[in-house]
Amino acid sequence: MKKTISLFLILSILLIPISSLAVNIPGYEGGIQNENLYKEVIFITGEPIVVEGTLDIKTKEKDDTITEQYTYKLTNIKKDVEVKRSIRLIEKLEKKGNQITSRRELDKYKETITIGKKKYEVKDDNYQWNQGSVTHNAPLVGYYAGDWSARKTYIVDKGEETVTVQTIGNLVGYQSPWSSTETQGLQYTINYEDKLNAKNNWEGTATVESSHNMTKDYEYEDNIPNQISFKGGFLLTEKQENVLKYNYDLPRFKVGKLSKGRDVGKDSFTIDTNPIITRLNIPAVRDVRGFPSEMDIFLLASMEALPLESTNLGPDSPMSRGDFARAIAQSMDMEIYKEVEPKKNKRKKNVEEVLPSYIDVGKNHRNYNYIETVTREHIMEGIGKGKFEPDSPLTRCEATTILIRILGFQNLAPIKNYSTGYKDNDAIPAWAKDHIYMAKELGIIDKSDYFYPNRYITKAESSELIVNFINYLQENLRYDYRENILN
Repeated sequence: MKKTISLFLILSILLIPISSLAVNIPGYEGGIQNENLYKEVIFITGEPIVVEGTLDIKTKEKDDTITEQYTYKLTNIKKDVEVKRSIRLIEKLEKKGNQITSRRELDKYKETITIGKKKYEVKDDNYQWNQGSVTHNAPLVGYYAGDWSARKTYIVDKGEETVTVQTIGNLVGYQSPWSSTETQGLQYTINYEDKLNAKNNWEGTATVESSHNMTKDYEYEDNIPNQISFKGGFLLTEKQENVLKYNYDLPRFKVGKLSKGRDVGKDSFTIDTNPIITRLNIPAVRDVRGFPSEMDIFLLASMEALPLESTNLGPDSPMSRGDFARAIAQSMDMEIYKEVEPKKNKRKKNVEEVLPSYIDVGKNHRNYNYIETVTREHIMEGIGKGKFEPDSPLTRCEATTILIRILGFQNLAPIKNYSTGYKDNDAIPAWAKDHIYMAKELGIIDKSDYFYPNRYITKAESSELIVNFINYLQENLRYDYRENILN
């Protein structure tokens, strides 16, 4: 289930784990695309024209500098429009802790738009563009935001006419193991100037909002035959949904000439990718039938977050710290730590061995690789004195704290004295209070009367909690970055 990360916003790749989903961002012009088609809308003639075609993106990285080359070939056959555009951007990165700031500037640009017999051209000197972005990284979720401004002047034919497009843009996005979203907003001010006849001059405005979303969904499928060794199983579907919405306030034309009134309107279109389907393994677990969290357990076991081959899970038994480390690493599709073969020192003729992170988790422990994985990503940590206690039971507040740590949302809790709203609020340890408050606010845990923070969490409860967290990444987080902005 490992994914290949797209090449746009490479700054986020430097921070976000390889297993995170990545949206396929098509350049910087507010367009959208799928595997083989790119679409955007232009306004330089005083009317919205949707053009489509191909966009090729090439990226080179050296040290803290990234060079991006975009090549567009677009048309609108009905309106006799052809767009040829090439741009090279230089990006400088600066890393400080878990943040990266980025500045992108125009290095080279050329654009020609042919509409009927008219030709609109832009070259380097007539285009000013720059963008600043910042990325903040939590252990498994990366968040970023950026702003840019631009001024582009088209020279029409012999220079008797010009069209100047002022642009203010912004973007906000995130990448997570189960979904990723970026939403861009562009505000255009278009000025047309006829140098021979000022009566033909006009001004217009337009706004383009585009959202790019990648989601990994799970679904259980029953088998129709009765005579089969398994009743059904889970499949994962990874797909990308892209939507572009635009509105405009432009001049009104009559028989090709400027007329009274304004042309005001809005429209939208979407492009989706072909889903990628992965069928999961069938777990052997049998002692969970009838449990409210039966399907949650079955899902996690299908992903090998719980033992795949075990028939007796013991759903009411406590979840150990080591088993929870495995459940997190596998359900979040993390790249599992693997021991690198030690190299021999030719001079000393001895073996350089990498020691385990904890004195009580040997390399032969069943969860050693998973514990090393979550430790190196700062998701789980030891209990002190170099120990992890992998076989000790996990409490409800510890499990909840780990999930909110993955999001990096603990600092969003109130600063002053506050209550989580649970009747046993005073029993919640101080180090866990912010995490539990946020988990409740986000709907990841119940809003019941009591939380029972120091009670051991069972394997069934752990499965339900992790699946709730997956659902949050799939739905709620995406909603905030997409529907809340576009609507």
